[in-house]
Amino acid sequence: MVRLLHVALAGALLFGGADACTNLLVSPGASADKSTIYAYNADSGSLYGSIGLYPATSHPPNATREIWDWDDSVFLGVIPEAAETFNVVGNANEHGMVMGETTFGGLPELDSHGTGGIMDYGDLIWIALQRTKRCVDAIKLIDALVQEHGYASDGESFSCVDGNEAWLMELIGKGKFEKGAVWVAQKVPDGAILAHANQARTTTFDQNDPDNVIFSPDVVNFARKIGRYPADAPDADFDFSAAYDPVTFSGARHGEARVWDIYRLLLGKTDEAAGKEFEEKYLDYVRGYDLTSGRMPLFLHPPEGSAKFSLTIADAMSLMGTRLENTWFDNRGIDRPDVGAGSGHSAYRWRPLIWKDTKGDEFVNERTVATQQTSWNFVSASRPWLPPAIRAIQWWAPDDSATSLRVPVYGGITRVPYHFADSVGQLPGAAVSPKDAPKADALNPSWDSAFWIWNLVSNLCYGERAQLVTEALREEMGPLQRDLLDKSVAFEAKVVQEYELAIDESNAAKKKSIAEKATAFCEHEGETAFYKWRHVFMKLFALTRDGFTIGKGTTPQCVPGGTKVGCTHRLLPDVAETGYDAGWYDRMASVGEGADRKRAPGGSSCGDECGRLEEHKRLRMNKQRKTKWQAIQSS
Repeated sequence: MVRLLHVALAGALLFGGADACTNLLVSPGASADKSTIYAYNADSGSLYGSIGLYPATSHPPNATREIWDWDDSVFLGVIPEAAETFNVVGNANEHGMVMGETTFGGLPELDSHGTGGIMDYGDLIWIALQRTKRCVDAIKLIDALVQEHGYASDGESFSCVDGNEAWLMELIGKGKFEKGAVWVAQKVPDGAILAHANQARTTTFDQNDPDNVIFSPDVVNFARKIGRYPADAPDADFDFSAAYDPVTFSGARHGEARVWDIYRLLLGKTDEAAGKEFEEKYLDYVRGYDLTSGRMPLFLHPPEGSAKFSLTIADAMSLMGTRLENTWFDNRGIDRPDVGAGSGHSAYRWRPLIWKDTKGDEFVNERTVATQQTSWNFVSASRPWLPPAIRAIQWWAPDDSATSLRVPVYGGITRVPYHFADSVGQLPGAAVSPKDAPKADALNPSWDSAFWIWNLVSNLCYGERAQLVTEALREEMGPLQRDLLDKSVAFEAKVVQEYELAIDESNAAKKKSIAEKATAFCEHEGETAFYKWRHVFMKLFALTRDGFTIGKGTTPQCVPGGTKVGCTHRLLPDVAETGYDAGWYDRMASVGEGADRKRAPGGSSCGDECGRLEEHKRLRMNKQRKTKWQAIQSS
């Protein structure tokens, strides 16, 4: 019997809410429906969040492909093109493989940018998606490409899922020492999950388990050659991260702390005591105060004696929206004073992450999983039991992963939903025709661009009304996201029912038919979600317009031709002066905040009459009265 994706929606969004990224990999045995789940936050303040499209293509003999650096958007060179390339949409291909990354950087001397290498990490991802169906083959292709054409980036952690397996490949170039790169790739054990975030997480590894661990032949000896591993030390004790990306304060505080946040929440969901124990055990390490206290485990397994992990798409969405809430790092100024949170108790801080006061002392802002400068994010699932065109689904959104409605994007669709498309592309080959995308980019906004509308919504959650707007946003987003999840389940069930034999990849006509139906489905749901989310922006903007909290009034609007009693001619909303909370008023009234010049004299100093008139003046200056429909009587 063909299994269908089933997402447990009860209790959805369980955990809340310089370039960097966060990744989460879930093995089949750790997911609720036996799919492989991969979640990716592509964090960058300069990237325009859009969905790229590389159509499946047959290329003529001697065809070539241009390589452009994804980060710097500069031309790197040309390599031979494959005879056949697969359809790729976003970060998924038509065969159910999904890939992404986080940058760990590593040793400065091994940064291969500008050394003459051609293959940058972005092109490696999209070329692998176009040419391979399995993660193991993608890893081998990446190795072959960097050895032949040279590497042009620095340390990268590549994530890959293909329906049956989930893999992490950590790779770093050889800088000016040699051409190519060294790397280690490990399969996530079934039943386990793995997260990584801008810090190499591969330490020692099994060098005699080729089914689960593969690596470049010189990964140990190259470290010896450049003086990063003793010549007489055993190969078996080699630590990849210690050699190529030693943990620093920032690596722990701004990278590993995100992994810690995901792991503690996931453990706590399974076993509350285990989650708390993990949180306390590694707290000093992820604070960056004790880098020698021991690394966190690469893979997270369920606590002994506890139920296995059973993550749904909704769980992964929630984990990728966390912001270190209710921890030692909590930014919001709720449990302890934090001027950076502002009066709205914002969990966000503006960049830079490291800053100095006027005396030159350094301080830090926290780096959370969900962050304001995300270009795009997705939570994907790869289901090998489904037809190829819908095998991989990306729940995709521009911007902040905590504040964004995600839309369905299948790996086999042949057109990008208009509002999410890009006529320039992350890389040139991913661009669509100008008529099929809004005229917008990372600098020039458009009311038709999903990137800009999603940013408008998210930015309302960052200011003085952060807490209020975030709560209101979740009320709007929850039902919309659940509806989209439900619709995808129903669509997939219908496809399987109509095309029971379409899993046979040799049936070209059925494959094409399913791809077209999936494309139409994604276009329709993307279009609908776009206009709903634009309306959400207007609702949230109206909610906090001009510092008020604005809601529906209690008096109805008069109906033309109807009664004129108990109603108003025009709509009169309830405009509440909610101001600030008590703690913020106390801070504003403190001596250091200029309380003396803000203090108002007591009304009783000039008698009852003065107090009465002062009260009335204050009300009328705000177009209010003490009693509705009743004039103040003069004395």
